[in-house]
Amino acid sequence: MSDRHLHPHEDALFRRLDDDEAVVLHLDSQRYFGLDSVGARLWELLTVSPSLDAASAVLLEEFDVDEASLRADLDSFVAELVRHELLVDGEPTAR
Repeated sequence: MSDRHLHPHEDALFRRLDDDEAVVLHLDSQRYFGLDSVGARLWELLTVSPSLDAASAVLLEEFDVDEASLRADLDSFVAELVRHELLVDGEPTAR
């Protein structure tokens, strides 16, 4: 996959609604995005995992999905989150 280091944007607010969905609100743009259970779990993992590879390895263990499908879905999903400035490439900066 990729050993990209991703982290939530400082203006992104995550809230899990239940086991199957969550939302992320971009505070600056006031746009919110719905996440399914896999998307919500990825978000949680990216706050503690060293890389996208590490997060995807956990997802492969937790969800019944083949690696190729997961890779394609994550690449598309992560690109969308980066495009909307919800995720940022690189190590988080200290505040």
